[in-house]
Amino acid sequence: MHMNLLDLRTATATFAAIPALFASLAPAFAQSQAAQPATPAAIAVPAVIAEIECMGSQCVPDPKISGTWKFSGVLGAADWNNGAEARVVVERFDADGVDIRRIDMPLSTSYGLTAVYTGTMHGNRIEGDVVWSWSGHWNDEHPIGHWTAVIQRSAPLPPPVEAIRIPNALIECEADQCAAGRQGGCLWTFNGRQAESRCRNGAHFKLDVQKFDSDGIVLRRTEFPDSVSPGLTALYTGTLRGDRITGIGTWSWPGHWNNHNPSGRWFATIAEGDHPDLPPVPGPLVSPEVHADGSVTFRAFAPASLEVFVQLEGEKQVIMQKDDLGVWSLTTKPLAPDYYGYIFQDTGVPVIDPSNPLILPNLLQTENMVHVPGPSSLPWEIGDGPHGTVHHHFFQSKAIGDERDFYVYTPPGYDSASNVKYPVLYLLHGFGQVTRSWLEVGFANRILDHLIDEGNARPMIVVMPDGYGGEDILGHGAYWNDTIRTRNFGRFANSLFDEVIPQVEKDYKVEPGRDARAIAGLSMGGAQSLLIGLNNLDKFGWVGSFSSGGLRENFDQEFPGLKSAANSQLHLLWVACGTDDGLLGINRAFNKWMTDEGINHTAVETPGNHTWMVWRRNLASLAPLLFR
Repeated sequence: MHMNLLDLRTATATFAAIPALFASLAPAFAQSQAAQPATPAAIAVPAVIAEIECMGSQCVPDPKISGTWKFSGVLGAADWNNGAEARVVVERFDADGVDIRRIDMPLSTSYGLTAVYTGTMHGNRIEGDVVWSWSGHWNDEHPIGHWTAVIQRSAPLPPPVEAIRIPNALIECEADQCAAGRQGGCLWTFNGRQAESRCRNGAHFKLDVQKFDSDGIVLRRTEFPDSVSPGLTALYTGTLRGDRITGIGTWSWPGHWNNHNPSGRWFATIAEGDHPDLPPVPGPLVSPEVHADGSVTFRAFAPASLEVFVQLEGEKQVIMQKDDLGVWSLTTKPLAPDYYGYIFQDTGVPVIDPSNPLILPNLLQTENMVHVPGPSSLPWEIGDGPHGTVHHHFFQSKAIGDERDFYVYTPPGYDSASNVKYPVLYLLHGFGQVTRSWLEVGFANRILDHLIDEGNARPMIVVMPDGYGGEDILGHGAYWNDTIRTRNFGRFANSLFDEVIPQVEKDYKVEPGRDARAIAGLSMGGAQSLLIGLNNLDKFGWVGSFSSGGLRENFDQEFPGLKSAANSQLHLLWVACGTDDGLLGINRAFNKWMTDEGINHTAVETPGNHTWMVWRRNLASLAPLLFR
């Protein structure tokens, strides 16, 4: 650089003027500095505060709600005397004010509640307002109350926390986001104490780490403008165990959710590799899942439920276990090959399995079925041999005054043009069941196919009618009202004799007479079979009952004409019941009465309860004995 004399003189004059310039600016600068507000003095978050809160502008001396909040840095755990439990997060704690956010925990008496506490310090006291948010409560409004807290100076300080290295990336899911059939979760990629998240549902946001240590994790979410949910914010709290974080969060989105701040579970797993991808889209929920050893896994998606049980047919209900996705599951012990009815109990309410299309029809309580397959030789499995045909009939009943139906099974080889005639078994369903129950749950057609193909049963026609004498029997407690039950049974018998049997004998190749006519049934149908068959020995020569339910113990009045002289008319009287069935007592009493009266009969007791597993086997045992 080269300067001439004139340049040097000019530069020297300029530098000489600089001190004067600074001197002239000093008062204005000082005035500007004095106008800036002083930064409030930060106050260390106390270890413990004792808090009370109530509706209204001030709390009464005997507060209804009091709690203890214990902090480790900005994150605390709070519990109240009304059973509420929550995470509390300090958003501000200084000389000018206190802001604390509350998120109630899943096992809290007020799960779903969130709140914002604002206040000011007065010595060791904090006092201010609280705004609660709880969707579905308080007419969906946001009540405002008062809260006060006292810092517990004598409380011991929490032990020092251990810093945890923030991972490079997390695979995260919140609420039901990653449950079967849902959209999937998010990938959080960290750069120091900030992260960027992209989600399967199109959400795009940043995260600020406020706490990440052995006592807990606090993350704050702010949406980017290109996100599908611009304006949404969230606060995540959690705990790291191994490579997994579980916790609870709260979301805020003005103009949505009725301006509530909903809360829910979230979890994350430390991602592996240098360039992790978004989590895969979850597949559909599979329930039930039958394993090779015969055990069965049941699953139910119920994230908000407190408890879910599975009730397997003939077994005691067992509680299921809930995972982070809100899916409850249970795996049974290995089960014998069969069809099993089951139902879920969701906090005391019976619920069918929506993932399973296999339904056990019932007018009182619809259930599901699960098939544990076995060899085709089992009578209820579909065999390789010839199959019979099922026919469905409808008619207007004058005896009962309604429209009703019945099903007819004709054996393999049945030909309406042939002169071959067949005996008939009238097979009755139980209380709550429907006309098709013996086909869709009892698999009577499959059982007869097997027995006939193997030569173990005589080819026969099976008629399965609607077993009710009117809808009044289905009313609450009506079945155990002797008057209603007796009237209902009587109307059904009239329809059977005057409408069903004549129609069957008109439309099908049927052997005439009582020697070629049998009646049997389960539960209610078992009682009807005994009452109808044994009181009408001129029409039935073969009578069977499975787990009979509905007989009165005054057997002399129920069966006034049944004496030992009937032995010459009865080809078979077969009475069966499971040894774990609640109706075993009345069935044993009936068998003893018949023994005392000298009436020939076969009493059968098999393992099992009041279930279809017992009744399918009963039919498979009875059918080979008929019409021999």
